[in-house]
Amino acid sequence: MATTERDGNKIARHLRDAILRLQYRPGQNLDEAELSEALGVSRTPVREAIIQLVADGLVVRDGRKARVSPLDLDDVPKLYDALLISSRMVQRLAAKNRTEDDLSSIKKMLMRFENVTEATSGVERSEANLEFHFAISRAAGNKYFQAFYDQVLIDTIRLARVCFSDQLSPDADSVSSLSAHLEETVRQHRLILAAIEDADADTADELAVLHHKLTTERIKKVLFSGVFDDKQLQLGS
Repeated sequence: MATTERDGNKIARHLRDAILRLQYRPGQNLDEAELSEALGVSRTPVREAIIQLVADGLVVRDGRKARVSPLDLDDVPKLYDALLISSRMVQRLAAKNRTEDDLSSIKKMLMRFENVTEATSGVERSEANLEFHFAISRAAGNKYFQAFYDQVLIDTIRLARVCFSDQLSPDADSVSSLSAHLEETVRQHRLILAAIEDADADTADELAVLHHKLTTERIKKVLFSGVFDDKQLQLGS
């Protein structure tokens, strides 16, 4: 892998994509020596990358070892409860506090998401969706709610990746289901933007609840489809 000795950022992006693509499974050990050999770099940028991924919540330390953060099925309802409460507050605040620059940023991210709906990469779709919601978070103008909401979004990213992908079960029903999900996601994104642009906090709040329902229904479909087995979810970890 072409990179400079200290360029942990490139290694972090590479490992992050691999984790989101489930090439590194939840709970899997990340051995610095093995990674540095596989990527053709020294252990220094690998160590820097792991530090970044720990900060992002995608990797955890287990003593001196590092491993991909487990996905605990028992934590999923708690995670999405936190997402519901924080997204409602963030969208209300964004409607009240957004600036013209904020609106421009939200529109830009909305267009980016719509442009990648035909992409073949679930990672690309989920990343674009994440950036759309990050833009709303910044528009809220409250660093405390922003920090909480952003962390919740990061914690949902692996499940979000599967929600926007048909590659794990590329049958006709799965593709059709994904297409319908993307179409409704785009529709709701536009409504959310309109409510924020109109400074309509109540509608922005209602749309946050609607958007959360869309997300959780998709999550249930993914979980019960067998995309994740018990080993992948690391139940009880």
